[in-house]
Amino acid sequence: MTFEQLCARNTEARFTDWLREQAEPNWTRMTTHRFARELGAGTLDDAVAGRYLVQDYAFVETFVSLLGSAITTAPVMPSKRAFAQFAAAITSDENDFFLRSFEALGIPESVWKDPALHPVTAEFLEVLRAAIRSGSYPQVLSVLVAAEWSYLTWAKACPAERPTQFWLSEWIELHAIPPFEAFVNWLREETDRVGEGAGAGTQAMMAENFKRMMALEEAFFDAAYSE
Repeated sequence: MTFEQLCARNTEARFTDWLREQAEPNWTRMTTHRFARELGAGTLDDAVAGRYLVQDYAFVETFVSLLGSAITTAPVMPSKRAFAQFAAAITSDENDFFLRSFEALGIPESVWKDPALHPVTAEFLEVLRAAIRSGSYPQVLSVLVAAEWSYLTWAKACPAERPTQFWLSEWIELHAIPPFEAFVNWLREETDRVGEGAGAGTQAMMAENFKRMMALEEAFFDAAYSE
């Protein structure tokens, strides 16, 4: 079903809700994944957590570059400011979290600085780089909203009582705190605005990006359990 067809049936439909529907069943499988459940319960094995964090940290530099592309292509200053503030959080609080976690988990600097990339990580990075190369604000938005909205969703579903291991509890908190939720809510509104005003071809491209991102997000959680 196209977004236009959905709107004909439901005048209250949001573009981002349509994107999510196009990404099923990967959206539901990712946001309710075993990894997220064990993370929230504090039962996630340290080796699994370590593999996940090392691979996830491999994204940071490229992800910040993607935010830079969002700043460049955003049409108005308030949107540029929202992305710049989020980039500041990624390069400060979140980066510090990774470094402390690697130390606590006994992961050598040689491992986290130059990791052997899992095939899923490599494919993920290519999606981010393709969005950067595109110079397309709609393409950048479709990648960002998939990543950040899905993380907010699983984090908000975690139990209120946090795990004792800080590398689990703080990872949840980073994706459940009010400033992050406010950014994701704004990001959805921005994607709604851009997507609803786009042509059918751009809407289809955004839906395809969102769907691919959710398939990769699910596979990325799966990969943490592989040696």
